[in-house]
Formats: sequence, structure tokens, C-alpha cells
Amino acid sequence: MIAVKEIYLKTDPGSGNMVILKETADANRYFMMFVGDSEFAAIAKEKGLLEAHRPLTHELYLGILEKLQVKFTRIEIFDMRENTFYARILFQAGGVDYEVDSRPSDAVALALNRKIPVMVNQDLFRRELTQEEIKEYEGIVKTVKF
Repeated sequence: MIAVKEIYLKTDPGSGNMVILKETADANRYFMMFVGDSEFAAIAKEKGLLEAHRPLTHELYLGILEKLQVKFTRIEIFDMRENTFYARILFQAGGVDYEVDSRPSDAVALALNRKIPVMVNQDLFRRELTQEEIKEYEGIVKTVKF
């Protein structure tokens, strides 16, 4: 597992909403997932990029769990099966350790809110292409006839 220190948001009309996780700002590999508008808004709010006048859904649940003295310890994005990423939230309640299944986007919003570690399976990271590789791929694309 790799500890993520950088979380970026990107929206593109053609591609959709993306959440990009990196070990460090200058790391040459990254984890990327596409998310819906509400998930994107929840993460944006936790990053201070969006102001909501009322609690978002994850904040409601966190408020309830806080009253029950649940202590979140970390989230893990650990697998991809059939083009779906899998995450889990690890927490303690009553001195007992627990974990629950979660969508990665919900887990990231929770982690940002509670300031807990975000861990990602290193096998899920992609390597950024170098400028030479990008030029090579562009050259290949230009030679392909459709």
C-alpha cells in the first residue's frame, strides 16, 4: 500500500469528473478514478473548494458516528474487479477494530474530513508518460487511418 499525500480534482466536459491521488506532488505515478457529480462535490467540499450551506450526506453520517465515539483510522483502496475499484474504511468502536466496504470516492471524502491516511494498493497506480512517450504515441495515432 502507498500512502497518498496529494488529492487533485479535475473536471472535463468530455471525460467527466476525475479524482487523482498521488504519493507526492512530483511523483511520476498516480491513481485516478472517475466519479459522479455528488461524489465530486463531497470531495471538493472537504478540500475547501466548495461551500455547502447544509451538511452533505457523508457529513450527516459522520456527525452521527461521532456521537457514538467511532474513531476512523484509515481508508484503503485495495482492488479493481470488472472495472470497479474497491475500498474499505477501517475504524474502532468500543475498543474493537472494524472495517467496512466503501466506494472509493466516499472513502476519500471521509478521509479528508477526518484527516486520516489514504492508502492505495501500488498495483492500482499508473505511470505518467514522459514527453518522449507522448510524442511517440502521437506519431502512431497520426499514422493510423480510420
